[in-house]
Amino acid sequence: NNFNTNKSKLILLYGDNETFKNQVVEQHFTCHFKGLIQKYDEKQILDNYEFIFDDIQSKSFFEDEKIIIVKRSTDKILKFVNDLISNKIFDTKIIFISSNLDKKSKLRAIFEKEKDLVCIPFYNDDEKTLSALARNFFKNNNISISQENINLLADKANGDRGFLEIELQKIYLFLDGKKKLDNEEILKLVNLSQNFSVSKLVDNCLLK
Repeated sequence: NNFNTNKSKLILLYGDNETFKNQVVEQHFTCHFKGLIQKYDEKQILDNYEFIFDDIQSKSFFEDEKIIIVKRSTDKILKFVNDLISNKIFDTKIIFISSNLDKKSKLRAIFEKEKDLVCIPFYNDDEKTLSALARNFFKNNNISISQENINLLADKANGDRGFLEIELQKIYLFLDGKKKLDNEEILKLVNLSQNFSVSKLVDNCLLK
C-alpha cells in the first residue's frame, strides 16, 4: 500500500506466502486493469528470449497497455532484468514472482539496490495475523463465534492464509445464512477426518 503502482514498472514479489502474493497481484495490479495481461513462466522467457524481449522493446504507441507476469522467477532471469534496465524499458509493467530468495540471490539484490525497481518480501503469516483475518471475516458476515474458535482456525491454518480462506468459505457455506456457529459444529468442520461413502456425500450436498 505504500508505493505508487503506476510509477513502479519493474516489481519483484518473493517469499513463501503464495496466497498473499496472488492477492496483491489481483487487488493492486490486475483487478481493474483494462489492458492486456500476459503470463509467462521463467522457462518460457528463457526459451523465447529474443522474441519476447523484442516484443516488449518495440511496443507500438497505439498498442494497449499491458502487464507481464513472470512466475517462478530465479537468478536465471537476471539477464532479462538487466537488459530491461539498460534499455530503459519502463513503459510496460513487469511483475516477477518468486519463491523465497535468500540474501545471496542476485535477483533479489538488484531489485533491492536499483531505485527504479520495487522489491517486496512475503513472509508466512503468524497466528496473530491469521486470527485477525478470521475475526474480520466473521465480523463482516455478522457471524457470532468465540475467540477460542477463532484461535483454533488460526492454529489449524499453520501459517497459510490460503488454507484459512478455504476453512472460512467452508463455514460460510455450512451456515447457509445462519449467524451463529457453536463449538461442536466448528470442530466437525475443521477436524473433518471421518470416511464417508460417496452416496452419503451426494445426499448431504443435495440437502445442503
